[in-house]
Amino acid sequence: MLRTPPRHLAPPIRDRPPTRNHLPVESVLALAAIVLTAAIVAGSMLDRQQSSAARLPNLSPPAPTTTRAAAVATSPATAVASPAARGNPIANPGFEAGLTGWRPLGGTGVERVDGAREGDWAAQLTRGSARLPGLLLADILRVRTHHVYHATLWVRAAQPGTTVRVNLFEARGGRRSSVDTAAAVVGRRWRRLEVRHEGRRGGAALGVEVLAPGLAAGSRLLVDDLVIGARAGVSGVGR
Repeated sequence: MLRTPPRHLAPPIRDRPPTRNHLPVESVLALAAIVLTAAIVAGSMLDRQQSSAARLPNLSPPAPTTTRAAAVATSPATAVASPAARGNPIANPGFEAGLTGWRPLGGTGVERVDGAREGDWAAQLTRGSARLPGLLLADILRVRTHHVYHATLWVRAAQPGTTVRVNLFEARGGRRSSVDTAAAVVGRRWRRLEVRHEGRRGGAALGVEVLAPGLAAGSRLLVDDLVIGARAGVSGVGR
């Protein structure tokens, strides 16, 4: 029969420490891991979408832009001149690019005005202090012998009964020769004048002048659309 040792001799009974509750901490860590994983997956999907979109062509129309050339209005003095007829050696037949190359005779008043036959501009002559009002365009081209040259232009006067004369001539060394003339009495409607000239001196400069000997003081003459043409052959003009 076993005997139980006396209580004072038995080993002491130790209390076990209470078991800690780890469930809340583990739950928080698991939830954080889920959130982090979801964020990584979402970021990866977004990167793929952006990458795919970058490879697709842009089908939307481009936004309108304003360049300096479009924003600055073209001034009349810098407008591009277009010849009034094919082969016209005059680059500015309708005075759209100014009065460059033209010279007033004597004290003739010359300016560029609106009210043109075609385009926006025409040349306006006033008598000024000139005894013989007129406008000159020299050295248009070099003359070739036995080539026929013709000049056409349109004129209109503020006062009916104004006489206009057009000369087509050759010049060399400052001396004029071989002049052919056409004249007409014009009024308030545009009228076409034409003069022909046969080349006589090869290498001479061909020039044209518009004269208004009867232009009254305070009146004006409009000139527009000068065209110079040429063809080979003998016409018999100027003989």
